[in-house]
Amino acid sequence: MTSKNGPSKESLSVATAQAMDQARAELSELALDIHAHPELNYQETYAAGLLSGTLEKHGFHVERGAGGVETAFTATLAGGGGDGPTIAVLAEYDALPEIGHGCGHNLIAMAAIGAGLGLKANLADLPGKVMVIGTPAEEGGGGKIRMLDGGVFNGVDAVLSSHPSSNRTVIPTDIPMGESWSLAMVGYRYIFHGKAAHAAAMPHEGINALNGVIHLFTGIDSLRQHLREDVRIHGIITDGGRAPNVVPEYAAANFMLRCRDAGYLSDVVVGRVRQAAEGAAAMTGCRLEVEEFYPFYENVRPNAVIAGLLLKNAGLAGLNLDEPLPGRQGSAASTDFGNVSQALPAYELRYAVSEQPVASHSREMAETAATAHAINAAVNVAKTMTLTACDLLLDPALLSAARAEFEQRAKA
Repeated sequence: MTSKNGPSKESLSVATAQAMDQARAELSELALDIHAHPELNYQETYAAGLLSGTLEKHGFHVERGAGGVETAFTATLAGGGGDGPTIAVLAEYDALPEIGHGCGHNLIAMAAIGAGLGLKANLADLPGKVMVIGTPAEEGGGGKIRMLDGGVFNGVDAVLSSHPSSNRTVIPTDIPMGESWSLAMVGYRYIFHGKAAHAAAMPHEGINALNGVIHLFTGIDSLRQHLREDVRIHGIITDGGRAPNVVPEYAAANFMLRCRDAGYLSDVVVGRVRQAAEGAAAMTGCRLEVEEFYPFYENVRPNAVIAGLLLKNAGLAGLNLDEPLPGRQGSAASTDFGNVSQALPAYELRYAVSEQPVASHSREMAETAATAHAINAAVNVAKTMTLTACDLLLDPALLSAARAEFEQRAKA
């Protein structure tokens, strides 16, 4: 849909397709380059430099270190159609420890750059501004949260993003008003301080910090049956002693706590796990120390208005769609995109990168994220986001409807 005096959807589609065809080799190289240089959260200096430099080369006004986050950036262009709203497309580019881009963030980055170039091709006809926002540290670091706090999203009217999703591309538009599309998440580090001693000659003189951690795990396992079924609690032991003949005086574990209900997570789950940790410390005689380890990721708030635009534009962009499966839509993972979606109208398009099922956060997904099939899908996603951003820029009624639904879901 366009305004009465605006360009036709056909002309927008043609200009977008031509821009993508011209940039396809560059976009593919970009996705593979980031894939070959995996960087952990807040360490993405190579990816941030490559992405921001690419957009700067194409005429975008680039601000690096956006919101005080060193590996974040914004890239902005003003449309030629006068004053209007600001629509942003988000890039993610951090990798996972050991397995690299097992979440396909190299594709998210590429699709955002592609959408930016598609919007530039239509810029003369667009009012307002277009932005590509580089958001680091999605994998537990909460980069978008810091950027929200730093004012990066001030003045942005709507946000689009994307994410690889195994072998199905689904854009649901019939979304119950109270439904969330991810698990809220927060993380803590539970540290047990004991007392070292010779584990064989004088074990009675020691206080075993590792036993505290072990009892925490068993306490959480006992707790699970008394929590809601949508709760997920999972952790790793990061410190458990250095030598088996020394009673460990220091042991620690990092846990992620998740739930579809952010209130239940903060009001119930966090406290119950804290009680389990305190009980483990009491049982072993350890001193407990608890540190916040992951920031609070909000649930993703969906937006059916934006979903409907993406659904219509997917056909024009050549993005193959699957029918939604029965039941709740969205993801059982957690993302700091949820925090953005709680602040302004937003939608993350999840799309197939494989013909066969492939698990996220796996070595198989890391391999998949570098295939021609996945890259071609990401290009079509970039086209879809471009046309959707054009709709929102050109038709004030659509943006107003998306905002109204956003506020309605906030009340729900």
